[in-house]
Amino acid sequence: MIGRHAKKKTNPAPVMGVVLAGLFAGSLALAPLDGGSGGSEASGGSSGPDRTKVSADRAEPSPSRKAEKAPSKPPDDCEPSEATDHGYSNGRIPTKELCPLPQDDEFLRADAAVAFYKLNVAYEERFGEQMCVRSSYRSYEKQEELYESMPSGMAAAPGNSKHGIGIAVDLCDGVQDDDSPRFAWLEDNAEKYDWLHPDWAYSSPYEPWHWEFDVGQD
Repeated sequence: MIGRHAKKKTNPAPVMGVVLAGLFAGSLALAPLDGGSGGSEASGGSSGPDRTKVSADRAEPSPSRKAEKAPSKPPDDCEPSEATDHGYSNGRIPTKELCPLPQDDEFLRADAAVAFYKLNVAYEERFGEQMCVRSSYRSYEKQEELYESMPSGMAAAPGNSKHGIGIAVDLCDGVQDDDSPRFAWLEDNAEKYDWLHPDWAYSSPYEPWHWEFDVGQD
């Protein structure tokens, strides 16, 4: 047994040499082909590809399959001149007659939507993100639901809401706080884009989140 162990210990060098030679050859194969030295991140990164990054890039969806940035302008068929031509009553406007907002599942009539897109772009330039919209157009049924469930005076009687004609939004993400920079910015800038915070919403009832399209109101 001792002799057998001793015999095994006499031959590590050739085997180790083969292994080291293979590793050395492999390292040459992985070396940058442009003559770079493959420096560290501290020195500006490797001149060859970052294999960790390549793996991460492959794991993520391609740019064409990622969620696209929300549009900065309304669809081409969103025509302000046709905003009031549909003939539907308050809360009865089909969404196909309205214009989609950049925010998912939110709609306004065409003239209000076009103005909102412009305001939204300016808001994003200021705060780095688009406006948060909690509610925009409301169907008659939705108006009924809110009127019955909310405290008296906090929702317009069904058929009388500015939401029902597609010219009002309720905003969130800080705008609902009248001490916030976002609310202050809207107070200073919204009217440049034909949006306003109506006088009644300062006190009766107090709704800093409620903003309305100005042009064309009664």
